[in-house]
This record gives sequence, C-alpha cells and structure tokens, in this order.
Amino acid sequence: MPTAPDSHYPDAWHTEPAADAEQSSAGLDLAVRRRLMHSLASRGGASEIPAIVIPGVLTWMHARSGAAPGPMLAWWGAFLVFAGVLWTMQRRFLRDAALPDAVVVPRWERIFQVLAAADGLLWAVPIVLTHGAPQEFRLMVYLVVCAVTASGTTFLAPMPRVFLPFFAAIYGPTLGAVVWYFPERWEAMLALVVLYGGVISRHAWGARRFVVQQVEMERQRLLLAERYLAAKEEAERALEEKNRFLSTASHDLRQPLHAMGLLVETALQRNGDARLAPVLDGIQDCARSLTFLFNALLDLSRLESGTYAVRREEVPLAAVFGDVATVFGPDALQRGLRLRIALPRRRHAAVHADAALLRQMVFNLVQNALRYTRSGGVLIGVRWRGGAWRVEVWDTGAGVPLEDQHRIYAPFYRGGTRWTQEVAGHGLGLSVVARSARLIGADYGFESAPGRGSCFWLTLEAAHGPAAAPRGAPAPAVAPRAPWQERLASLEGTCLLVEDDPQVARAVSDLLQSWGVRVEVAATAAQALACVDRGCLPDAVLCDERLGADQSGFAVLQELLQRCPAARGAIVSGEHDAAALAQAEDEGYLVFRKPLAPEALHAVLSRWLGTAGH
Repeated sequence: MPTAPDSHYPDAWHTEPAADAEQSSAGLDLAVRRRLMHSLASRGGASEIPAIVIPGVLTWMHARSGAAPGPMLAWWGAFLVFAGVLWTMQRRFLRDAALPDAVVVPRWERIFQVLAAADGLLWAVPIVLTHGAPQEFRLMVYLVVCAVTASGTTFLAPMPRVFLPFFAAIYGPTLGAVVWYFPERWEAMLALVVLYGGVISRHAWGARRFVVQQVEMERQRLLLAERYLAAKEEAERALEEKNRFLSTASHDLRQPLHAMGLLVETALQRNGDARLAPVLDGIQDCARSLTFLFNALLDLSRLESGTYAVRREEVPLAAVFGDVATVFGPDALQRGLRLRIALPRRRHAAVHADAALLRQMVFNLVQNALRYTRSGGVLIGVRWRGGAWRVEVWDTGAGVPLEDQHRIYAPFYRGGTRWTQEVAGHGLGLSVVARSARLIGADYGFESAPGRGSCFWLTLEAAHGPAAAPRGAPAPAVAPRAPWQERLASLEGTCLLVEDDPQVARAVSDLLQSWGVRVEVAATAAQALACVDRGCLPDAVLCDERLGADQSGFAVLQELLQRCPAARGAIVSGEHDAAALAQAEDEGYLVFRKPLAPEALHAVLSRWLGTAGH
C-alpha cells in the first residue's frame, strides 16, 4: 500500500502555492491517485503470478477428485489470457509517465476498473464449475476466494474507484451462492461469509483512511519544508546583504575613525599643557575602543559568512608576540600595567596555522586581558604540551564569575561583576577567538579565579618538533619599549602619501609632520607620479589601496617604488579581503589596516627613516 512518493514521480506529491488552494487541492488529488495506480502497476508480477499458479493448483486438485477436467482447464486458460492482458496494460500505463495527470488519471482509472471487475468475476467462476465437488474441495474454493478478496483489498482499498468493482465482482457471487453451494450447512456458511464481508469492508475503509492521513501528513511536511527553505533562504540573503554592506561600507566607515585617531595622536605629540594630557588620553582610549569594536564586528561578520579561506603555513610565535609587544606595549604603559612576553629559550616555537587568524586571536586575547586588568600586568607565553604548542595569556584582572564561565565565549558577553560592567567593552573579542579557533581546528579554553585573574589559552598544531631555538636569539622576558613611545624624538626623511580622502590625508600628514617627517600629499596616481617627476624622491611611500576612479593603490605603489628604488613602501587599506591586499602580502609588501595605529606606523617608519640625530 503506497504511503510515500516514488522516484519515478518526484513531483507527484508537490503542492502548488497557497494562493490558489482549490487548484492545489485538485492537483494533489490527481497526483495521489496517479501515484497509487503507479504503485499498483509496479508490483512486479504480484497479480500475474497468483493468477497463473492458484488456478492451476485448483484445476489439478479438482481433476484428482474424479471430476471432468475440461471446464476447469478452460477457466485456467482464461486466467492465463487475463494475466497476459493485465501485464500488457500495466506496461502501457508505465509508458504514459510523460503525460499530464489530467489525461492519465481519468483514462486509466476506467481501464483499471474494468480489469478489477474482470479479475473479481474470474475468481468467482470456480464456484459455478465445482458445485458437485466434495464438500472439502468446495470449502477450499471458498477459502481461496476469501484469501484473494483479502489480498485484493490490501492493494486496492486506497483506490475506491478500482476497489469497489473488484469487491462487488468477487464478493457478490460468493455471498449469493452460499445457499446453493452449501445446501447442507448454508446457515453457518452464510453467517461466516457475511461476517467476513463486514471485516473486509472495515479493513478497506481503514486502509483508505490511513492513506488519506498519510497524504495529508505528507502535504503538511512538504509545506513545512517549503516554509523552512524559504525562511532559510531569506535568512541567508539577509546575512549575505549584511556582510556585503559591512564589506562595502568598511572603507568609508573607517575613514573618520582613522582620521580621529591620527588627529588625537598629533595633538598628543604637540601638546604642551599637562592639564590637557588626560583629556587627550581619554579621547585616544575611546578611539582605540571603537577601533577594536569595529574590527571585531567585521571579523565576526567575515567568519559568519563562511567565505573565509584558511591558509595554513608555518607561523613563528616569536613574530606574533613581537607584534603584540609593539601594538599593545604603549596601551599597557598608559594603563600602568606590565606587559611581559615569555618564549622558550631552548626551543623554536612555530605552529601550523593561518597567520592572519592566529594574530587576530592572540591580539583579541591580549586586548581583552588589558581591558579587564586594573593593576598588575599581562603575561603572554607559550608551552610545549602533548606534541603541540599552547599559547597562554595570563592576567591579574577581575576574573570570570563561576556562574558566567559557561558563556564566556558567547557574543556580547561582558561579565556580571560591577567592575567588568564598568569597563568599556562589547563582548565580541572572545567570540571571534572561538570562531577562529574552530575554523583552524585549534583547541581553546580558559581557567579563572574570580578576583585573582584568568588564563586564556590556545592549543595549536606544531609546525615541526620542538627544535632548538637559534643561538643568539633568546626569548625576551619583557616586551621591549616601542620607539614611538619616545614622544620627544623625531624622525628624518620624506614620505609621499597617496590618499584620496582629504580628511584622512590631512590627519596622516599632520601626524607625520609632528614626528618631523617631510610630507608630500597626492590624491591620485597621476599626481603622485607627477610629484616624482618634479624631482621629489621620497624615502617612504604610503598608498591607500582604494583610490578614486577605481585605481589600484597596489599598482600605484609598485610603479612609484620602481621609479624610486631607494624608497620603502606600504599599502594602507580599510578592507580585509581584497584580492589586491592578499597579492601584496604574498609578494612581501607591508599592509596597514585602517584605522591605522600610530604606534605601529611610527615603529615601521623609525626603521625605514631613522630617528633624528642618529
């Protein structure tokens, strides 16, 4: 009995949109009726074989009782012909699979009605032919007829248009002939046949009801599936649009934040009023907080989109920790905290990971530790554990309350203590760490003692065994003092700045000039090349990646460095995933991400240009 769609008709149970319910209901009814007929026609000899074997057995048994075999042999021959016709008609029905339901169903239902009635009448014929047979044989004939009735009901009951002709053709003669066929015991046999007919009718009604319920359940399931798919597609489109918006708008959104940070840094460089210093430091701290928030939002969006391509390579942890010291050393000093670095002195610590994601995770852990530490310090270290390197970030901060430790890596978690609530933060950094770690297959976790501090850790695949560290390069115990922290020191040299945003160009130019750098500003590639042609030979070139008129900043930088072989250059960009940035990094060019950190820029320029007086 069919209860599920067949592979030959993948759309047989498909419903039309709810806007036209009447048409949908009619289409579903035709489709189901066709599906049930298809199931009947695909039974693979389940009807033909009994029509050949059972009549043959009855004919043989009747002949053994001493009766003339002729009438029964003729009946068996008629059944053989009927089995051939039935098989042929089933094949023709299957060949009409390409025709629409409205054509196939009415036509073939009439054909199946005729075949079902003929089948029922043929099974009733032995009652007439074996009237004079022994009582035991006549009882066997009725048992065979009842068994065939039950079998036919099982398959045909879901199709009342086909079942009723069959049931009437086989059960009608069987019931009507009881008194004539069993003259000596017709009362008992009549009661049994009537009772059997009632049982069969109830079974047929139950089978039909079951199929109707199955059809309705399947329809509801398909409707739910369609709604789920529609909701899923809508959510995916919304996520894609959100990610596209953040990616497209990131350049413009970063520009004012970028300019604000640089202008505040310029003010700090030139400020001579001690009373104004705390105000400027507060503004700088707010700008730094906005920078981390904006970066975390973009990082989280990029990871959620599922489009980030992991690039695994050997990453020395000493280089990552060195970047940590350069970027976060000034922030730690400003907060009155000690930032310490601990690397193995006798082993070379390198991991097999995505360099950008690893740097992002370590930066987020350190920034989080500094934010929630009032006094003491932060220690970044690495240990060899079980064939892998474990990066640990220790702090002496507020710790994580026991009731909140299960959701520390959830987005927007900020902690439940009064101190953590007072700290500026939005709970995105650790969520980015968790998603990035899962993306590269790294283990992560933390240990925390409320009121005493925490240790957040990452376990990363080692790039190779714990080889000995190169001689003459011991691991620093304390982060070195960054050159840009010498605020009274100045730099020497000329920098060509290619930036099409006037606000950012003015902010970067003022900051560089506050460090003593001579600055030439160009808004387009043509202006930059014209500046070089006029005789300006810069020592450093800073070029924005996205320039006006769809100019590639990377191409402009390459041409400028080709004309000025002695110069050093870097790309400055507010984007994360641009192909040109990946190409620049692959070719060894330095890429600064907006908002540009003044301390990182000063650290690089101090190596390129040198400080005044040196």
